[in-house]
Amino acid sequence: MASIPTAEKLPLSVGDYCIHRSWGFGRIRELSPDSGLVVVDFQDKPSHRMQWEYALQSLEPISSDHIFVWKTEKLSVLREQAASDPIALVERCIRSFGEGATPEAIQEALVPAVISSSEWKKWWDGVRRILRRDGRFEVPNRKNQPIRMSATALPVWQKLLQELERSVAGKDAVEAARALAKAEKIPPTGREQVVAAIDRILSSLGDSSWGELLELAVIRDDFLTTLGKEPEQGELALARWLPKDKQGLQKCLSVMASSAQKVVLRHLLAQRAGAVALLLDLLPATSARTADAIVTVLAEAGQAKEVVERLASAIRERTIGPDVLAWVCRTRDELFRPLFGPDLFFCILYLLEREGSGVAKMGSKLYELLTGSKLEVLHTILTHAQPTDARDLARAALGSPALRELDKRSLLGAIIKRHPGVQDLVVGDQQKNEESVLIVSWRSLAQKKQELETLITKQIPANTREIAIARSYGDLRENHEYKAAKEMQGVLLRRKAELEAALARARATDFSEVATDAVNVGTRVTLKDLATGAERQVTVLGAWDSDPAAGIVSYLAALGQALLGRKPGEEVVLPSEGKGEGSIVRIERIEPAGPIPA
Repeated sequence: MASIPTAEKLPLSVGDYCIHRSWGFGRIRELSPDSGLVVVDFQDKPSHRMQWEYALQSLEPISSDHIFVWKTEKLSVLREQAASDPIALVERCIRSFGEGATPEAIQEALVPAVISSSEWKKWWDGVRRILRRDGRFEVPNRKNQPIRMSATALPVWQKLLQELERSVAGKDAVEAARALAKAEKIPPTGREQVVAAIDRILSSLGDSSWGELLELAVIRDDFLTTLGKEPEQGELALARWLPKDKQGLQKCLSVMASSAQKVVLRHLLAQRAGAVALLLDLLPATSARTADAIVTVLAEAGQAKEVVERLASAIRERTIGPDVLAWVCRTRDELFRPLFGPDLFFCILYLLEREGSGVAKMGSKLYELLTGSKLEVLHTILTHAQPTDARDLARAALGSPALRELDKRSLLGAIIKRHPGVQDLVVGDQQKNEESVLIVSWRSLAQKKQELETLITKQIPANTREIAIARSYGDLRENHEYKAAKEMQGVLLRRKAELEAALARARATDFSEVATDAVNVGTRVTLKDLATGAERQVTVLGAWDSDPAAGIVSYLAALGQALLGRKPGEEVVLPSEGKGEGSIVRIERIEPAGPIPA
């Protein structure tokens, strides 16, 4: 008769933790030597019974320091560590999993118990940057490859070179090459290795975009220069990947660092006829980073006047992109002084109204530049503004549906302080509307309520967590992530207060049974231009219903105010954004626009 197994033969006791290759993490619930059974509480198989011999072969004991044990016994500590000391948390995962410590396995272990799914990517991106700066860790490019940790730290440049050499192509190679370009104390042999690694990637092409290949070629040539050599002139020369058209150039520049952009643009100007015209054409609608590179390179080439003329034209024609316009307002470079006139103000309002179809989107760069930073943009515009310009600015600000009421008052106050004669235009309307009821549609009211709910339940809590994570990165004086998170906190709290105040004043309606003997809120008006004979329809709706593309205006906008109370047959001078009077129209018909569905 076979001997009965004894508890001493199993390297586990009741209460110990273990791992099974199929059923995962578990805890010993019961050992029964007499019956030859082991009972284990697995996560998905509680009170699971196993034969003694099978348990001996398949259960692996784990220590009390294992990440799974801490998740069971010290979950709150892990959550705090994720915010305050994320590297220690990753070290625990690496010690727990050994060669199985891949980013994928760490994510599976920490999400969602320790870090929520929505926060994971941002958290891991920040932690990965810290790991790569720490010489003890070897961080792979792929999620299914292990993170390795050593007791001693390699020089940073050697770790980065290893990452570059492991890269086949694409974003990972560019990131490693950028970091190497900034690394210190790379010996000549190391620089030669960097050049060789980049040339291998350029030769293979792989899955890299032309923009990535261009930047790699720029970095390669910089390393050759530091070695006292000429830039590559053969088949792997930078010129091989220079794009031939506007679309290709825009695509390449969009993935490149600004320093590499400038190198590429200088090559383009030196080697291609018509490059100046190409860059001027690209300038108004590109990104802020690319615009900075284009302006820098064209100014170096003596084309500063052409740059200003191109931007002025784009502002007048409203073809400038919001990113470039925000960049112009933010830099306020002496070169751009001629651009800071009434047209710039009108263009900002136009873009805000086009993007927001109502009150401007929270966090809009243009909005913050116009209404924040002590109104510096407006003060610059007012420096050389004439009284007639100031009146136009005040009228545009007062009637814009994109501006919040508090910000309207700030802008109008600044205009009146510089040009007191404007006060008679705006004070009456300002006092009358300041605390009045806002007529709104049911649909726009629901949208505002949803925006406030999202702000309170998602965006503000997420921002609080971002501040905690950013604080964990160290020295707050040079912690850009922390400063950005704190700035966003101010934006979010200000927007919350504005929404609450506006909703308190709102009164919703479906615009049914509206009188049509004169223009009212909730009517559709047919206007005839007396100069051209052309007809168009304008629908006057609630404070938050503006949709210029659909011919819908807010009753608070300048156009809505000009039409309210007018009767069929009356002639109206429409408000103008620029100098001079607007067009003269006659009211042909007035019809009910409602009922408007919720």
